Amino acid sequence: MNKWIAIPVIAVLAVAVVVVGLFLWQQTSKLGEAESEIVALEGNITTLEGNISTLETELAESKATVSTLEADLRTANSEIVALEGDVATLEGNISTLETELAESEARVSILEADLVTANAKIEDLQADLSTQRNINLALSEELKTVTYPRHFESLAELVDWLQEDDTDTRYAGEPLLQQAFILQVRALRDGYLLPVSLYVEDELLWVSNSAVIGDSMYIVSPTDDSVVWYTHIFPIPSRPIAR
Repeated sequence: MNKWIAIPVIAVLAVAVVVVGLFLWQQTSKLGEAESEIVALEGNITTLEGNISTLETELAESKATVSTLEADLRTANSEIVALEGDVATLEGNISTLETELAESEARVSILEADLVTANAKIEDLQADLSTQRNINLALSEELKTVTYPRHFESLAELVDWLQEDDTDTRYAGEPLLQQAFILQVRALRDGYLLPVSLYVEDELLWVSNSAVIGDSMYIVSPTDDSVVWYTHIFPIPSRPIAR
């Protein structure tokens, strides 16, 4: 081979070797960087795998929690359905109670009105009772008066009573004996003794009333209320029967 040809070839080859060396050095450097990156990625992968494992554990726990929550939800739904039934029942009971309350209030209103009426009747009855007690008291006093009559205490008392009494005019048309008994009864009602006196003289019946005042007896005519002294008597008590 010609040396002038060999020298350029060698130079080219040397250059090629240098270029290839540089290329290899660059590739080696890149390979180192790639290996470092691979190592870093492997670390990241390991970390990610740990994270994935943790996430898988958390996912499993979350699924278990979700399952529990779903069961609780189903239970809660069942309880809600039951509670809705109870609410419906309670609403029905409330409606019934409201109706009963309205009826009770109506009955209370009626009872209150009846109570007012009853109280009014009680007041009327109490008034009637008070009136009847007064009447009974008055009748009791009248009964005592009639039961324990007395003689007139004085002639003036007898004359005043006769002036107040109207037997002589009101019963003027009655027989004399009837008038005498009427006068006796009316005197007795006022608590006085004015008994009928009867005596016969020459087959004639004499009728009058007699009054005892102190130690004297007086003859009273029922037809004209005239009073005539008749005789002295032995003093007797004012009341034949003491109270």
